[in-house]
Amino acid sequence: MQVLGYSERGAVALLYEIAYSNKALSLLEQFLSLAHFPEWKQIGTRLTDAHVLVEQSLSDFGDADAILLLDDADGTKTAVFVEAKVKTAQANAGTLDREFVKFQEECRAKLKSSLFTQLYYKARFIEGLRSGGIPLTGLKFPKPPSKKKFRKIGNNPVVLRAVDKIKPYRQDVWFLSLVPGTRDSVHDFFNQSLADRWPQELQPVTWNFSRWGGVAWEQIDPFCEQNKLTNTRCVLQFNREQLF
Repeated sequence: MQVLGYSERGAVALLYEIAYSNKALSLLEQFLSLAHFPEWKQIGTRLTDAHVLVEQSLSDFGDADAILLLDDADGTKTAVFVEAKVKTAQANAGTLDREFVKFQEECRAKLKSSLFTQLYYKARFIEGLRSGGIPLTGLKFPKPPSKKKFRKIGNNPVVLRAVDKIKPYRQDVWFLSLVPGTRDSVHDFFNQSLADRWPQELQPVTWNFSRWGGVAWEQIDPFCEQNKLTNTRCVLQFNREQLF
C-alpha cells in the first residue's frame, strides 16, 4: 500500500517517516543540519527527545505546518516552527522573494496566508507566551492589515493542550521555511536583513530575524535517498514540479 500526499501537505510526511524509523533522533538531527540561519547555530545536535505537532492549529495565530519541540542533552529546550511552501508547476521565480513581495503587498491591504504572514503570526504568538501568556482579550494587531484587532487563542482544549506543550520551549525558538529553489538561493535570501525590509505597517519589531531561516526541497530529496526514506522520496518525486 502506498500513500502519496499532495503538495506541501504531502511532503511534510517526511516527519512521520523519520519518527517511525529506528533511528528517529539521529535522522532528525541530520535533517536540522540542512537548515540555514543567519545566526548560525547547529540546533538539535544531541537530542534526547523530540515531540512534533503536525498541522497544529493555534486559533487566530494560524495553523503551523509543524512544530518541533526538541530536548537536548545539555538541558536546552528548543522550538522550531516549520512552514512549508510549494510553487505552481509553471513558476520559475524564487519562492522566497515572491512570497515576501506578496507579504509586503498584503501589509498594505489585508493579511492573508502567505508564507511570511504565517511566520509573522507565529512570531507574535511566541512574543505573547514570553510576555507572560496571551491574555483572554488576545494580542493587539495593527488594523489594517489584520482583519482582527485582537488575535486570541480561544478555549479549544486541543489548542490549549498544544500551547501548554510549547510553553517550556518558548525561550529558544527558530522559524524554518521549507521551500522550492536552490540551497544557495535560500542562503542568499536569509542572509539579507529582513529587519531592513520588514513592512513599516507592522513596526515596531523586536524579533531576532537571524533565527529565521530555510531549507530547499532539493536538499531534502538526497537526504531521503541517503537515509532510505523511500516513502517520502516517492511523495517528493510525485510533487516534483511544485518542489524543485
